[in-house]
Amino acid sequence: MIEIACQLKDNILYPFSEEDQEKLRGYKDNQVVRAKVQGAKKPRSYQQLKLFWACCRSVADNVDDPHWNTKDKVAFQIKVALQFVDMAQTIVDSKGNIHVHYRSIAFKNLPHMDACNFFDRAFDIMARKLNVDRETLLNNADT
Repeated sequence: MIEIACQLKDNILYPFSEEDQEKLRGYKDNQVVRAKVQGAKKPRSYQQLKLFWACCRSVADNVDDPHWNTKDKVAFQIKVALQFVDMAQTIVDSKGNIHVHYRSIAFKNLPHMDACNFFDRAFDIMARKLNVDRETLLNNADT
């Protein structure tokens, strides 16, 4: 099973990006496929999500800190800094240790306005990590 972003136009679903098109290449023309479609009242911005990951890559490529040296580590550090915690999944074990579970930024898990708030604050943290202003971070992100 694959998951791709699509855009609805004239009642036809189209892959949103070249990456999404590439994921579909494994299927043949006219092949029947099953799809689960999910939308939102205020749709999330795919471009905004791509910009976030591009900024994460930019930070990872330009720091020596081993806790920030991959895009996934940058995203994790952002969640920690923003206390982006899923309290329903966070537990305290029998020894009193707290096991923190951080919220997902996936389309299906984060509403549009919450995503905007998260990304807005995340870009500021990443810019500070690189000692640049926010505009420089966003302009240098390779999307």
